[in-house]
Amino acid sequence: MTFLLAEIGSTPYKVMLLLHVLAVVIAFSPAWLTPLVLRAAGHDRAGAEALEVAVLRLSLPFVALAGIFGFGLAGMSDKVFKMSQTWLSIAIVLWLVQLAVLFFVARPAFKAVAAGDAAARGRVMAATGITHLILLVMLYLMIWKPGL
Repeated sequence: MTFLLAEIGSTPYKVMLLLHVLAVVIAFSPAWLTPLVLRAAGHDRAGAEALEVAVLRLSLPFVALAGIFGFGLAGMSDKVFKMSQTWLSIAIVLWLVQLAVLFFVARPAFKAVAAGDAAARGRVMAATGITHLILLVMLYLMIWKPGL
């Protein structure tokens, strides 16, 4: 006997979907502003510190939450979506890569820029570009679900 919390289309499923999409929006919002804020801040320490806070307090935790809510959606789908499906497996790998990029590349690069290291701007922009690419690929996977 299977215990099912919700099925696709039910209110609990839609609430989980809402939380998942909201977490994605919050997680990736700083990535769209990073090039503008970094350019506008110039060598201003306050601007660099604001970006650091955005990554540490928004992007990193909300990317983690988006993945957790995504796992919840898959689990609530009454086995319509399985972790073994190609699109979902690739999305999981990309989610882990995104977490690693934010934690191991973006976070230290933002800290370095905030400390006055102008050379770290290149690492910030590289991490931002990777973030944009991962978001694009994940949106493709979530919308078209190749291999389903």
